[in-house]
Amino acid sequence: MSIHSLLQIKAEIVVCENEKPSFNCQQCGTCCRWDGHVLLTGEDITRLSVATGLSEEGFIERYTVLARNRRELSLSEYSDGRCVFLEEKGCRHYAARPAQCRNFPHSWRVVEGCPALEEMDKDNLKR
Repeated sequence: MSIHSLLQIKAEIVVCENEKPSFNCQQCGTCCRWDGHVLLTGEDITRLSVATGLSEEGFIERYTVLARNRRELSLSEYSDGRCVFLEEKGCRHYAARPAQCRNFPHSWRVVEGCPALEEMDKDNLKR
């Protein structure tokens, strides 16, 4: 593949990234109650350990479980499926939230109940 072709592909990726519809989270918590798990990256663990005031080892011990795939760590959740960091007013550590949460709704979605997602979808239909 030529350098020109690679640059063209990179340019197309940048355009696609810039065309993502804007999503203004209202911290309703719908995605934090959705069935599933939040897989953590090393960067997530570092960021969240700072936010919680724990060492990385302390954070892992207190707030993570081995994911179903048995290869990664996942955030703990309550017995009803809620994220361990979900509080009445939203995410306790929103600024330090994991990449998976940051990528909502562009890499995964809930089926219903998120007012910001419904508004974004409505705006997209108008275009």
